[in-house]
Amino acid sequence: MSFVPHDNHDLLTLARHRYAEFLKRNKMFLTKERTALLEFIFEQEGHFSADELLYEMQRTGLKVSRATLYRTLSQLVEAGVLSESDFGHGHTHYEIDMDDDPHIHLVSLDSDDVREVTSDKIITALAEVLLQEGFVPRRYNIQIFGSFTTPPDTRNP
Repeated sequence: MSFVPHDNHDLLTLARHRYAEFLKRNKMFLTKERTALLEFIFEQEGHFSADELLYEMQRTGLKVSRATLYRTLSQLVEAGVLSESDFGHGHTHYEIDMDDDPHIHLVSLDSDDVREVTSDKIITALAEVLLQEGFVPRRYNIQIFGSFTTPPDTRNP
């Protein structure tokens, strides 16, 4: 699975704004610790678990408690900066999700392989269902579990 690192300054600025607004609505502040954690998250690629993030933070010397990390991850999901997924690996995975590219997770039951794919047809069908039902989603996550029959480098683009 290939990922583009989230080093886009504009995206980080938007995330910082969203998070600050969320905190303000909830009578909290964007502290130095929260800002450092947000910036560290934007240095990550692809999906990551809280434990993987904590390990990387400890390895690089960023000091944040486990409780603060979990609380901040939850807040960032609520603020619309991150999305969370359960791929059946026994823990939640997070990824930066600023409503830019809706995608589907194909999760292998035979390995730890998780591939992201996009489909305009599925996104259009989903939009039609939501409109028909008069439903406005706050966030969504589409996951399909199964087995891959082709390696990643031989599938159709």
